Amino acid sequence: MADPPTVKPPYLLIAMTSEERGAGFGTVARDLSLNPLVLTEVEQLLYQTRASIPAAIILEDSLLAQVPQLDLITLLRRRKPLASVPLVCLGPDRPERQVAVIESGADVYLTLPTRAPIVRAYLKQLLARQQVEGSLRDALGKMRNIEQHYQEAERVKEDLIHMLVHDLKSPISSVMGLLDHSLETLQSSGPDNVTELLALARAESQHLLHLAANILDVRRMKEGQMPFNPVWIDNLTELAKVALQDVSSAPKDRHFSFLVRPEAEQFVADADLLRRILANLLGNAVKHTRRGGHIDFRAWKQDTAIVLSIRDDGEGIPEADHHRIFNAFEQSRHTIHDRFDTGMGLTFCKLAVEKHGGKIWVESKVGRGSTFFFTIPLSLQIQLPEEEVVFDTATVA
Repeated sequence: MADPPTVKPPYLLIAMTSEERGAGFGTVARDLSLNPLVLTEVEQLLYQTRASIPAAIILEDSLLAQVPQLDLITLLRRRKPLASVPLVCLGPDRPERQVAVIESGADVYLTLPTRAPIVRAYLKQLLARQQVEGSLRDALGKMRNIEQHYQEAERVKEDLIHMLVHDLKSPISSVMGLLDHSLETLQSSGPDNVTELLALARAESQHLLHLAANILDVRRMKEGQMPFNPVWIDNLTELAKVALQDVSSAPKDRHFSFLVRPEAEQFVADADLLRRILANLLGNAVKHTRRGGHIDFRAWKQDTAIVLSIRDDGEGIPEADHHRIFNAFEQSRHTIHDRFDTGMGLTFCKLAVEKHGGKIWVESKVGRGSTFFFTIPLSLQIQLPEEEVVFDTATVA
């Protein structure tokens, strides 16, 4: 088999028993603003249609008869890129053959002899129909995407309602109960016995505030509206301890340790977002660790990033959930303290880490605790006015 000649797309593929017959349809191609490509062998036809997709095909039935063991038109139509390519077959005036060719997948069967203007008219109509169908497919694809986004928005809305019912109801009820009990105690026993109750009420209120902030900020991040202000972090250990103070779920009942390598104490990051990330991960560790448990914060430099980790010896996470717990509402499970966990905090962490250009993941086994890792690239730069010198962490001693 000789290699088929090359042609620049878009082109009209003309498969005839002879080059002379094929050349007669060259004007059809040019009238349709297509480049003609004449082939005279079935092998060339099969090879060419694997390499590139023609705008339309003209086939002579006599060429098909050279390979009676193959239903060539059906074979071509089975190739997905060729399924909608306009295909005109030219052959003898035999009704049974016309029926067979049309049923195989040809768009039109024209009896020979025929004239080039007739073939051109059919191809012009088929190409116009193909363009309309393509536009309809594109429109349908866009409508499906809109429908998917709508369904996703509806799912998020339903999950948000579900979360509001379950996750906010509990702390609100706790705050109201504690305040009611505080008022009763204040009336009967004086102010001294109210302090602890008010502290608990404040902790639950702080939990509500964190929930609301995470919900709002996850939405702001997804919409690209969250401010991002990288600054120089002077003391990561101190920032982590401040973040721990933001945790409302009785962190005093756990044992904490902080181990930050000297080269990881200082780097560039958004201080507010980093503090929120640490507070969410520390709070998550507290929620899933029993009283007396251990929570360990570490950080070190690895290659071109700072790696930060928070390890606990709590209940652990099933391996099947490792990849989905960072999606809002996905984990939706009760903690060992019977608090409903929506996952908005971990979703916020994922988006905030990715905002820095880093990544976040978890390693965990059920009953053996969890370790959350995330990275902050050292390539982050402080965003200064144009007249000031911009430096990155790699240039700072």
